[in-house]
Amino acid sequence: MKEKIKSLRLNITISALISVIIGVLLLIYPTESLNTIGRVIGAIVVLSGIFIIIGQILEFGLNAMSIVVGGVLAIVGIWIFSSPAAIVSIIPIAIGVVLVAHGLQDLGLAIEATKFHAPSPWVPYVFAVVNIGLGALCVAGAFNIVTIATRIIGVMLVYDGISDMVIVRKVRKASAVVDSYITREEDI
Repeated sequence: MKEKIKSLRLNITISALISVIIGVLLLIYPTESLNTIGRVIGAIVVLSGIFIIIGQILEFGLNAMSIVVGGVLAIVGIWIFSSPAAIVSIIPIAIGVVLVAHGLQDLGLAIEATKFHAPSPWVPYVFAVVNIGLGALCVAGAFNIVTIATRIIGVMLVYDGISDMVIVRKVRKASAVVDSYITREEDI
């Protein structure tokens, strides 16, 4: 059991160190990290397309549609690999479009609330305008938002790694105290 705990502590410590290293890299180099992640995704998509094409060629019954799908995947993967920032920035753009759409919907509801003489009719207008503004901000600053989010994730990973190392240290100290207590008890 003692060996199992030592092995577990070692695994957690190694995992914590990796977490801290990745977190620091994301914190210091967010753009480069995002580009690397995008390129890895692009490479995986290219390889998927190539494997689909090779699989279809090696089979006796060629499926033209599968070969086309494999070719499209390979082309999309090459595009992702060559411009990883474009694929990474799609997420905030999509969220921004949703926010703008919801803001416009809220604006329509605010107009309805005004028609029916709702109390404080200005509140829905404020919410609608804020939603539209946040959506526009997401669309306009898509890559900056992803960079900020990457840095926040980096901070989270650094915290995770440091907290894991502190916990492992506490467990190590506690087990040393228990081991010395058991040793003294056996001497008696």
